[in-house]
Amino acid sequence: MDEAGRARILQAATELFNAKGYRSVTLGELAARLGMSKKTLYLHFSGKEDIAEAVLDRTMAAIAGKIAEAGSREENPVHIFEETFTAIKQEIIKLNPLFLEDVQKYVPGLWKKVEAFRARQLTFIEGLLKKAQQAGIVRDVNVRLLAVMLTESIQHFVRPDFAAKHGFAMIDIADTLFMLFTASIRMPHTDAD
Repeated sequence: MDEAGRARILQAATELFNAKGYRSVTLGELAARLGMSKKTLYLHFSGKEDIAEAVLDRTMAAIAGKIAEAGSREENPVHIFEETFTAIKQEIIKLNPLFLEDVQKYVPGLWKKVEAFRARQLTFIEGLLKKAQQAGIVRDVNVRLLAVMLTESIQHFVRPDFAAKHGFAMIDIADTLFMLFTASIRMPHTDAD
């Protein structure tokens, strides 16, 4: 099967994972939906976990692309940060929180890969904060510490288990965290005398 066939499998898997979560989807069900045998699925993927990893890899690649594009822009760094956050959020909402929660619970190795990917964005955050500080847009703070604190906050709070425990959507948690972060780092506006 060519790349188009692999993409077709990933699309159907994404739809099933979003509808039922990771745990409730079987390879037999996926194969039936695609009108193929499980043997054909195994020609391209070693199993359900491998398919879920490919689904998440596709999302992470899209996010990495947005970050790379944002990193090459020369404009207001805070605006770039805000626009990039919105673009990342648009990729994340394509995945049902139930799927992410199941991955976190039942495929911890794969969830660690997601967390490692998120942690690698520290350089991007720190770079934008440095540019914003040099431009006088944000407060004079230790940008490395601030970037680490934001990254760690994302790792701790923007998680399926935290969202489920407190009854909030992960996107709402991310929005609130981002709003608190950007509001606290901006230079205060003062009126001219």
